[in-house]
Amino acid sequence: MKTRGRWRLSVMMALLYAVQGVFWPLLGVHLGELGIDGRWRGLIFASQALAATLLPLGAGQLVDRLMPTQTFLVLAYGMGTLLLAALASGWIVGAVPLFLTFLLYFSIIMPTHSLSSSLAMRNLDDPRREFASVRLWGTVGWMAVGWLASIVMLTLGGGRLATAGGIPEVFWTAAALSLVMAVYCATLPNTPPLAGETSGRANLRKGVEVLREKDVRVFLITAFGVFLTIPLVYQVVPAYLAARGLPRPWISTAMSLGQAPEVVALAVMPWLLGRWGYKGTMTLGLAAWVLRYLVLATHPPLWLAVGVGVLQGVGIACFSIGGQVFLDGRAPTTHRASVQAIFLILSTGLPSFLGSLAVGEWVRRISLGDDVWVFLVPCILDGALLVYFVRGFRSQTPIAGRSGAAVDDDADRLQRLPARRGVVACVGNLVTESADG
Repeated sequence: MKTRGRWRLSVMMALLYAVQGVFWPLLGVHLGELGIDGRWRGLIFASQALAATLLPLGAGQLVDRLMPTQTFLVLAYGMGTLLLAALASGWIVGAVPLFLTFLLYFSIIMPTHSLSSSLAMRNLDDPRREFASVRLWGTVGWMAVGWLASIVMLTLGGGRLATAGGIPEVFWTAAALSLVMAVYCATLPNTPPLAGETSGRANLRKGVEVLREKDVRVFLITAFGVFLTIPLVYQVVPAYLAARGLPRPWISTAMSLGQAPEVVALAVMPWLLGRWGYKGTMTLGLAAWVLRYLVLATHPPLWLAVGVGVLQGVGIACFSIGGQVFLDGRAPTTHRASVQAIFLILSTGLPSFLGSLAVGEWVRRISLGDDVWVFLVPCILDGALLVYFVRGFRSQTPIAGRSGAAVDDDADRLQRLPARRGVVACVGNLVTESADG
């Protein structure tokens, strides 16, 4: 694909992750200032995971059969703009209305993460070689709006202290970005429906067959356990940093530090896998999470508590994204999207939902300034998962073929193998979240 075409897809990724990135790191602080208790905060955070569990497969079938992908993106972000504006206006107050609004918002928006990847893959000449350079702009977008949120809060909020009205300015910013995203998606390459040979249920059933491989099971079990602890990052850490003295306008910027290693890792992923293999790369990611929670459990100085945020990016990039590449290499060509859907459900979906509820309940019962266990428990859990993964996972290099073909080296496979244009090929979703968390 021509460079100009890749840039169009890169801008799409940057805007997509920027919309959520501008308010998600501050959501816990916002809800706390609105007087929402820990249990309901957990439920509101869990609404994203619930939507990620239930909706992506259905939206994928809609796009596969009835609607061009770019049209779905336009409609989703248009409706998302209205919901974000309603949240910013202060019309929606109270735990139950907020939960229902966020559940509706994420039900509309979460499918766009995998569908944007599908759109990009279908419009790239060589997705295996070009997709990482497109996807990394999603992480850049998430990082950039962290700084934008700080500037907006300092400009419009004057750096004010906590108020009963929460932080409406970040939701107005998110609504503006969502509107830009909706308009921009109308200019994307036309990506019409492709008639599927089998139903979504049949494709998912065939994708489950990959679970017969031991290494796939070990990875998915490890991912399930790790993503139980990820909600801690955005439900607890922002309030933790605020309690340690970090000014409110700088919380979003501090949280964005974790995305810097993601950008680097995505840029060098072929080299990283070729040098260390799957096992080494994912082990590094797991170790980064363990170290971050261990440092936070010691109640370090504020500068160190902020600085160890970069380890979150190392964990997401090396374990989550590296794991998606591993799954992509294990799945049959015709069922890669189904396998990635399973990963989405077992990472961003079910464990994140359960983890959000657990963390919300925990926040009701403990004081962040006093209880070392709020970080020590996830440290111990991730440490146990690290040992389990190192002992049980054996794969070092990807498989060149899709049906048990010969083993090839990582860099060659990632850069050399062609992909059939017109096939929906999804390399999953980063909750980031980004940036995923």
